[in-house]
Amino acid sequence: MPRSLIKNTLIIGCIGLLGYTSLSDAASRFILDKVVVVARHGVRSPTDDRDYTALTGQHWPKWSVPAGHLTGHGYAGMVQQGKFFAEQWKHWGLTLPLHQGCPARQSVSVWTAPDQRTQATGSALLDGLFPGCGIPIAHTHATADLLFDASKMALTPPNTALILDQIHARMAAKAPLTDHYQAAVALFRQAVCAPHSASCAFLDNPWDITLAANGQPKLVGPVAHAASMAETIRLAYSENLPLSEVAFGHVRQAKDVGALMALHAAKYDLVSDTPEYARQGGSLLMTQILDALTDDTSRYASHLASPIVLFVGHDTNIAQLQTMLGFNWQLAEYPRNDIPPGGSLVFLRFHDATSGKQFIQLSFMTRSLDQWRALTPLSLQVPMLEADDFHKGCFRSDDKILCPLSPFVRQARQQIKVQAEGLVLFQ
Repeated sequence: MPRSLIKNTLIIGCIGLLGYTSLSDAASRFILDKVVVVARHGVRSPTDDRDYTALTGQHWPKWSVPAGHLTGHGYAGMVQQGKFFAEQWKHWGLTLPLHQGCPARQSVSVWTAPDQRTQATGSALLDGLFPGCGIPIAHTHATADLLFDASKMALTPPNTALILDQIHARMAAKAPLTDHYQAAVALFRQAVCAPHSASCAFLDNPWDITLAANGQPKLVGPVAHAASMAETIRLAYSENLPLSEVAFGHVRQAKDVGALMALHAAKYDLVSDTPEYARQGGSLLMTQILDALTDDTSRYASHLASPIVLFVGHDTNIAQLQTMLGFNWQLAEYPRNDIPPGGSLVFLRFHDATSGKQFIQLSFMTRSLDQWRALTPLSLQVPMLEADDFHKGCFRSDDKILCPLSPFVRQARQQIKVQAEGLVLFQ
């Protein structure tokens, strides 16, 4: 099973825009020539908090933007993230032809899910990568996208029996769930529930699993509401709302938020990260990533052949890819395999300048909670949190973790379940 290597050293390098300039990493024989990123949107307002007051007996904070929209704070943070990416990629040798400081249009491709928060995040990343260049994003004009919403759209009949078997096995490993999550439920109750017997009755509901009409599995019981409430608490802290409005004053620092994320993590650990469910939802996006990394872009060259290819979606998309790749991480105060706002799977392809052989560095990168809250400027000296995939055959070269590209692609393709033949993507 692949392991992750957490980076805790700082990268020292030259700061500037990507371009035909001298390489800050010129002494390295491994040169970055292709970037594929799958990013979660930045900090947004809650999507489903209309019933929170009735459920908890407490009045939750008001937000300045409509439900589910990227906030101004979230936009600013993703601009910073784009700037950081530009500095890091230049440090590792990526060069683009520039005209008056801006890259040629075919040098960068950004495809986002159709939601406002994902579109705005794509624009923010570009504003950080190439400020003032006005590079457009692209997205479907339909309400759903095959790349990001495959599970909901049920393109092929899911193997529900296998999915349920895998979920039940995970639930059995922690049985009884009421005991396993007893402390997490008690902490959550203390933080968000009004002090009367009628509040938070959902926390006493039995744990179970059901299937939606489209075949998607859903947990019932405490997690049915607590997962989204915990995410709302995380968003409020990241948004820099007053601490009195973050879990009703029960959060004083980042580690308190992390502790309240346990029931949110349970949703992913028990359901979203099960292999068959992940393959059902992540196969089409995985195919495009691998095609971009191997230059197999004949069908979608306008989207995949660029040196920089960005996809902006949701935490569920990254969870599916992470599960298919067997790549796990634990970063700072976050739960295992957590995907905070702006969290990104970053696929970097390098070539050996002496032999031409190709390698990949696969990383998960995210801001810490306090970096989000303070909008800490990111740089090569103050980097994002990062975990690198590291397994047999990989090696360290200076400040990089490199793995041979061909075996990586071969193993990843073995996980693909839903084929793209006959489907029209990027429309």
